[in-house]
Amino acid sequence: MVQTPIKSKIENEMVFEEMQKAGVHYGRAKRYTHPSMKPFLIKSLHNIEIFNLNLTWQKMNEVAYALADFLKADKKILFVGVTPAASSSLTQFALTFNQPYMTYKWVGGFLTNFSTSLSRLAYFRDLAKKEETKELEEYPPKERAKLERELNKLKNIYSGVINLEKLPDALFIVNLAYPSHQTAKREALKLKIPIFALAGSDNDISGVDYVIPGNDKAPKSIAFIINYLEEKIRSLLQVS
Repeated sequence: MVQTPIKSKIENEMVFEEMQKAGVHYGRAKRYTHPSMKPFLIKSLHNIEIFNLNLTWQKMNEVAYALADFLKADKKILFVGVTPAASSSLTQFALTFNQPYMTYKWVGGFLTNFSTSLSRLAYFRDLAKKEETKELEEYPPKERAKLERELNKLKNIYSGVINLEKLPDALFIVNLAYPSHQTAKREALKLKIPIFALAGSDNDISGVDYVIPGNDKAPKSIAFIINYLEEKIRSLLQVS
């Protein structure tokens, strides 16, 4: 296990300024605040909740060490973030560490009906192989067109999990307040799969194992946090 010498306060003023520039400290309007997020908030400004960046920084480091432990043990973490703000950063993060991801659409029951999901993935792999070997070109035009449309749909949804053969060891979700992400969270909790989350002020983090409190709605904020996690994990795993 990677030892965790977590510092509770940001000692580098430049890091603090970068977090502010990225808008990491912004929550949502006060009326949307979920009670479980209140310990991470320091004040409200013009009715907008403001995160305590020292706590955010502390949690970013704790999560980086925990993720590194999972990766070091060859565990699979499924990254979930289908919102436009999160999908690009999260996809690249998952690819960097050869992890599965769902950043286009969460399929309800993906975890809780995993045998069905495995069948769907097997079908996807079969169609993809037929495309690669040009076998699809041998089908009658109408059937071929139908299969190609279906394959494109499957690529959008399942490309990030095409090689998943068992339930993931953990989930990493950006924005638990988003409806389909709530579904992913419920499925993980039902199956007792650990959950990592980047959570905004409107998120319900009950049952979540590892939380980074911060702006989960803005692309710049999400990218800053994800980039930091990537660099920190690389250093912990000594990956170039």
